Amino acid sequence: MRDPSWQQNRRILLIDDNEAIHEDFRRILRSDAEPSAFDSLESALFRESPGRRPVRFELTCATQGAEGLEKIREAQQAGAPYALVFVDVRMPPGWDGIETLSRIWKEDAAIQAVICSAYSDYSWEEISTRFGTTDNLLILAKPFDPNEVRQMAFALTEKWNQRRALSEANYNVSAQYTVTRILVESTTLSEGILALLGALGETLGFRYAALWLGDDESDGLRCEHTWSAAPDDAAELEAATRDTRFARDAGLPGRALAQGEPTWFSDLDAVEDDPRAPAARRAGLRFAVELPIAVRADAQVAAVLELMDAERREPDPRLLDVLLAVAAKAGHFIGSKRVEAALRRSEANNRALLDAIPDTILRLSSDGVCLDFKASRESRPSLRAGDFLHRHVSDVFPARVAEQIAERVARALTDEVTHVFEYQEQLREGTRDYEVRIAGSDRAEAVVIVRDITERKRAEAETEARRAREEALRAQNEILAALSTPLIPISDDIVVMPLVGALDAQRTRRVQETLVRGVAARRAHVAILDITGVPQIDGQCADELLRAAVAVRLLGSEVIITGLRPDVARTLVELGVDMSGIVTHNTLQNGIASAMTSASARGKRRRRRPRSRA
Repeated sequence: MRDPSWQQNRRILLIDDNEAIHEDFRRILRSDAEPSAFDSLESALFRESPGRRPVRFELTCATQGAEGLEKIREAQQAGAPYALVFVDVRMPPGWDGIETLSRIWKEDAAIQAVICSAYSDYSWEEISTRFGTTDNLLILAKPFDPNEVRQMAFALTEKWNQRRALSEANYNVSAQYTVTRILVESTTLSEGILALLGALGETLGFRYAALWLGDDESDGLRCEHTWSAAPDDAAELEAATRDTRFARDAGLPGRALAQGEPTWFSDLDAVEDDPRAPAARRAGLRFAVELPIAVRADAQVAAVLELMDAERREPDPRLLDVLLAVAAKAGHFIGSKRVEAALRRSEANNRALLDAIPDTILRLSSDGVCLDFKASRESRPSLRAGDFLHRHVSDVFPARVAEQIAERVARALTDEVTHVFEYQEQLREGTRDYEVRIAGSDRAEAVVIVRDITERKRAEAETEARRAREEALRAQNEILAALSTPLIPISDDIVVMPLVGALDAQRTRRVQETLVRGVAARRAHVAILDITGVPQIDGQCADELLRAAVAVRLLGSEVIITGLRPDVARTLVELGVDMSGIVTHNTLQNGIASAMTSASARGKRRRRRPRSRA
């Protein structure tokens, strides 16, 4: 259904030097004129009831061509152009109607025109030659019929409105098509946004555009990209825009986002909560529209499309329809590009993780065919992607290994357990060891990881060999330690421990342990500690030897130290070592003789001991 007539452009300009003609046109085009045959015809054509609201024409008059041309210019600048102009042919002393109309069409090519003439000053052929083929021109002969004037006025203004509506529809479709093409052809979010802002600015007549994206870290808005028809003039605004972050209820974009609907700011001079407003005014911008964008596939992210212009505009439903359609496409584009970017990051991370794994990785089908392959960083020549992809494992692995892989793949797909086995392969450079791990990724595929464990096996063998050597060395040390502190029995109750070589703290403690355990085990009454072969004794060693002697005495046995040379004795005296209670002899022979004498005396005492009475 067409729009009501009073909402259409019915602005008419009459250019005639006769004031009486002006009055006739005012009377003819008056909205309260009596119904005419034209009204009935119009109602029939548009299937409207005869009682409909009459057409309201807005008539402006001029007496000369130059005056009329100036009114045309003023209407264009005000954004309220005339739909129709009636031009008299003769208007002395100025331009005639043909010259006037020629100049008018240079200013406004869309205006409909009627040439009014009572004389045959110009034939139709001459007019056609002057203006060319055009459907914007009719000729009205004087004297004219009022119904004919009203018919022309209505038909030509209606024609102007229909053309404007069609032009706007084509314009809107063209704008949406341009946006759609840009977004489809853009490969990255940044590329698409930048092209989108430029296309909107150029096709919709804005001088500045910006896109604000939700910032998850600050829960606010940050500028993603800007566009300007005059970059030099808007340099300050662009810098301020890029440096500004808005909360979700502050500034022009934040307020629009908080309201959740398109917001028109018809006068930037009245904006106080946006620090960019002064820079915008200095760039000659007075109007802004902020359009919230719902980003699909990411409910936590919002965006705002910002458009600015030098001319103040009132809310335009048709422009709003275009912007809403663009916002829907932009939201889908931003969401899809964010998802694609996340997928690319995930794929890159996964690929980096796989590349960091030093193993050969295969993806096998349930029947053993390689679906995907990644060679290890140090893969042998036979482990190449071209040799594995789309081939059966039996074609690339040794037969016995391929059998094991096929068997374990079948088991892994059934029991969902990781299966591990090892194998060796003889190559020209030597024997290599491999570990194979197989796990089912789903019921139809399995992942096989082949790891070269040659170096690990070699390291394990070396570790085991080193452990065996250390164990043998430890056993040898124990034997040597035992040999270095021998405890020799010379009778049932006499033991001798000859010491040879230097004494350190560790060896002295071993002397003490061996001597005490040996005396206790053999129940010896005398322990001879011979230090003839000890070249030097320090204070710590002397203390340890005295502790050994004290320990033996606590067991009820006697300790004899032999081989005490004069220099050693002098050292012990200088060190203040207390040797009281310890029997000493200069030679082992004298010590043994003393011990034997003591043993003989103990035997005689036992024999003289009276027997107990029964």
